[in-house]
Amino acid sequence: MSSFTHSKRHRATHCHPKKPKTFIQPSLIHHADQHNIDLIPIDPSRPLIEQGPLDCVIHKLYGPDWMSQLLHFSSLNPDAPIIDPLDSIQRLHDRILMLQVKP
Repeated sequence: MSSFTHSKRHRATHCHPKKPKTFIQPSLIHHADQHNIDLIPIDPSRPLIEQGPLDCVIHKLYGPDWMSQLLHFSSLNPDAPIIDPLDSIQRLHDRILMLQVKP
């Protein structure tokens, strides 16, 4: 067993707007639990900052309100990773940017 499995529990929240049942599989929940990670679904009807404390945000959401919530969360929790990063999500929603090669 790694030393990580003996550390405190971590809280990661997740949300996928179109396929929540295929995004987080029972095997992933079990694997996360074995590594002291609780996977908590995001409630999109509540502000993200009120759903913490969170150690990580895993999402596939997009929109001005959500972007604002992620920026606010990130400013208060700079060490908490956000997966997918805001610029990556924005790039996917802009077809011209999506087709450009990143330098």
